Amino acid sequence: MKKIISIVMCLPFIVFGQQLNFENSISISSGADGFGRPRIDLTNDGPIIIWRKDSTPKVLRASKWNGSSFSQPYDICSSDVLPSSWDGPEMATKGDTIYVVFTSTATTQSSIMLLKSFDGGVSFSDTIRVSENNPSHKFRMGNIKIDKNGNPIVSYMQYLLNWGEPKQLVNRSIDFGNSFLGGVNASQFAPGEPCDCCKASLVLDNDDIYLLFRNNISNERNSYITKSTDGGLTFNLVSDIDDYDWIVSGCPATGPLGIVNSDSLLIVRRSGATGNDEIVFNNINKLDLNYSYTRNIDPILGKIQDYPDITLNGDTIFIAWQDNRNNIPDCFLSYSTNGVENLSLGIKFTDSLITGPKLNPDLVFKNGLIHLVYKNNVANSIEYIKGYFGQLSSIQETINKSNIDFDFDILGRKNNVPFNKLIIKKRPTN
Repeated sequence: MKKIISIVMCLPFIVFGQQLNFENSISISSGADGFGRPRIDLTNDGPIIIWRKDSTPKVLRASKWNGSSFSQPYDICSSDVLPSSWDGPEMATKGDTIYVVFTSTATTQSSIMLLKSFDGGVSFSDTIRVSENNPSHKFRMGNIKIDKNGNPIVSYMQYLLNWGEPKQLVNRSIDFGNSFLGGVNASQFAPGEPCDCCKASLVLDNDDIYLLFRNNISNERNSYITKSTDGGLTFNLVSDIDDYDWIVSGCPATGPLGIVNSDSLLIVRRSGATGNDEIVFNNINKLDLNYSYTRNIDPILGKIQDYPDITLNGDTIFIAWQDNRNNIPDCFLSYSTNGVENLSLGIKFTDSLITGPKLNPDLVFKNGLIHLVYKNNVANSIEYIKGYFGQLSSIQETINKSNIDFDFDILGRKNNVPFNKLIIKKRPTN
């Protein structure tokens, strides 16, 4: 066995850059209007935000940008649907089409339901059942994407009534969400079983469907990717995308997310395999699912980073997450305007006037604008922030982040290519 360590020091350099500016936060919902796990997306380039209202009567709510302001919160489902579960809802949009999936406890056993809108969120359909009507199973942890034809593809977990035998299922519609073809076991060829409370996510690339999920092999809880090349009928290609085995007895309750990045997939996730809970990212080959590297974004020793999300357009990339670097959970953002190699360290984007936990960030980027939402756990509110780039007025001297590259070939490291790299970014010293 061997271990090669290369230390790379980057000197100060002069760059022309773009500064990320944030507008003041806007309170979207609070108190009786609900504030459970907000999600944001764009419909006809304007933001729409959805969330859970957990107090009675339980509903899902939304607020939509009308060109000059956000609407008052409004219900998008009836109270008899009983949306439940801490992990939802989830939303996908395409033009003026919106699909929302969530866990419902209105059925005999928990089930996955769908709402749809074809007018940009002005109105929503009645609830449509996605998961099978099978009283011997429970279903939860729904997620959703829209295929190139405008049809929804939904992932969710299936369990026995005692929460045993978890499976990751993928279910397609070919009639715009009116009906679904039936769940396909996308985790079938992964060893062990899916981690029972870690939500999966989908990535679509033309006709290929990728499912990202956390697996469990006797408490080895690594992130996996599986691929379908036949429109979701089978998922025959599977790969472990973790360099280190994360051994943890309890469910981390967090899974990987990804996005198409040219000829690759860019995947973000939480890992505690090194003894430090941190957000890392992979570059995955779309064809064979091998990865070329695993890297940290902004590791901070002794703290917990969690719940990452990612958006990109061209070479501009944003990754958001929450961590407790200041001993109170808050939301942070890393970005680059010239590719993944130049991601910044984390910057806080939340309202600093109110101290206390800020949780569950979500984001979307388009037309030069970054739209972000999070939950303010002190004010019990959902906050929206918009960011944009502005040219710096002069040449700015910057200190590039110092990198230490570790090349490993020891202790069970799974080298899909020779010497995969874990890069730890050090903060510049004054």
